[in-house]
Amino acid sequence: MYHAIVRRKVRALWRTVGSGAGGYREAVALAAPDVHFRFIGDTPMSADLRGREAFAAWFERFEETFPGLHLTLQDVAVQGPPWNTTVATRLHVRGTLADGSPYENEVMQWVRLRWGHMVEDIVLEDTLRLDRAYRRQAAARARA
Repeated sequence: MYHAIVRRKVRALWRTVGSGAGGYREAVALAAPDVHFRFIGDTPMSADLRGREAFAAWFERFEETFPGLHLTLQDVAVQGPPWNTTVATRLHVRGTLADGSPYENEVMQWVRLRWGHMVEDIVLEDTLRLDRAYRRQAAARARA
């Protein structure tokens, strides 16, 4: 029963977060004050951060860099007790870049919860595809 409740909450959260336009604030509100967030890779969006404020700042930067991207939850798996719950998600990213080109990517996320608070969030995305999109966004901004 507990896992079904968590899955339902994760699906609802990603409907909000994935729509953009500041929806990430709900995820930040669920984060523990010392949340550890890692966006794996070697791109300008990569991060290894601690704390709710740094987590929120990363999302703000992401939305500023990639306005209008939508993340759609494809699958969610939950295991563990309430004091050490693991949530794994598979997401699809879709949108249009500033130069008009389409962007699509796949994301895997690994989250650890303690009593309903996110204590760790690890995100893996195709970083080559993301880096190319980041460079296109930067070039479009430079032309504007």
